[in-house]
Amino acid sequence: MEDPLGLRPLKDITLTERIVDPDDVPWVPYTDTIWVKPLRLNRKTGQWTNITKVVGGGQINRHYHVNGVIGFVLEGSWYYVEKDWVARKGMMVWEPPGDIHTLMSGEEGTITLFQLEGALLYVDEDDQVVGFDDVLAHTKTYHDFCRSEGTRPLDLDY
Repeated sequence: MEDPLGLRPLKDITLTERIVDPDDVPWVPYTDTIWVKPLRLNRKTGQWTNITKVVGGGQINRHYHVNGVIGFVLEGSWYYVEKDWVARKGMMVWEPPGDIHTLMSGEEGTITLFQLEGALLYVDEDDQVVGFDDVLAHTKTYHDFCRSEGTRPLDLDY
């Protein structure tokens, strides 16, 4: 078979695909109203992908994104207290770097796929940092939860 672009040798140096079944990942509790299923926790790039569940009326406290975020609503709805729109099932949302907002779920709750890179900084009403989350903190929370449940965490570092 002819290979005019010379792509065949590249196959030998690329990574293989990764298939992650969300049913194989537990819901990791963050608060009484927030649970997360991590799907990708790449420590080299700082990229992390998770499915986030927020029960009716729950919130993700006011936070600042160092990098952009993509969200795809799988169920329910949510909105930002500081904005005038609602993200509903089937909608994609892109959040720019530097945006500060407070996520509130609709009364029916929400399940959303989020893809992030870098840190999420929790800030108070004066924009002072009071906490953070990133791929390393997320990885530790996932591994600690699995250990507490007596299960082995999946290798999600890809």
